Amino acid sequence: MDNIEIEFFEEYKKLDNLCKDLFRSNQGVTKYIEEMEKTPFIDRRLVNSWNNYYDMLKHARWIRNNIAHNNEYSGCNKDDVENIKNFYQQIIEQKDPFSIINEKNKELQEYNEVNRMEENREITFVENNKKTRIEFEKILMIVFAIMFIMVILFLPLILFSLVIIL
Repeated sequence: MDNIEIEFFEEYKKLDNLCKDLFRSNQGVTKYIEEMEKTPFIDRRLVNSWNNYYDMLKHARWIRNNIAHNNEYSGCNKDDVENIKNFYQQIIEQKDPFSIINEKNKELQEYNEVNRMEENREITFVENNKKTRIEFEKILMIVFAIMFIMVILFLPLILFSLVIIL
């Protein structure tokens, strides 16, 4: 094993242990990959570089297996070491694919709750508006009824007054 392979192997072990803790599993990176494969498309589309992460993890596992089984060519280079370090850090900072999905789903849930509250406010406003309109119509009907009664009661008096004046 050369220095790059040793460094890769150490970084991979760190990532593998983190993934084991994350999933409470005996498998680390393999479990992360399996969970990615189980993830529905609707969630995958929330992470722009989903396929890049998936391919990188599969490639890293392939390199790890080559190193572990003492194959002559591991295919490991400095970029692979950096990819593993970066992915480890992304998990720590909750910027890995599953953290992104969880965050975006939380945002969507909050957005939906706000919309539901707004819809409820609008429904309440419309219902209150209907009640106010119905009460106003009742008052208007009473006023017109009173005016009608007054006209009927006072019409003979008004007509009589007009006849006398003319």
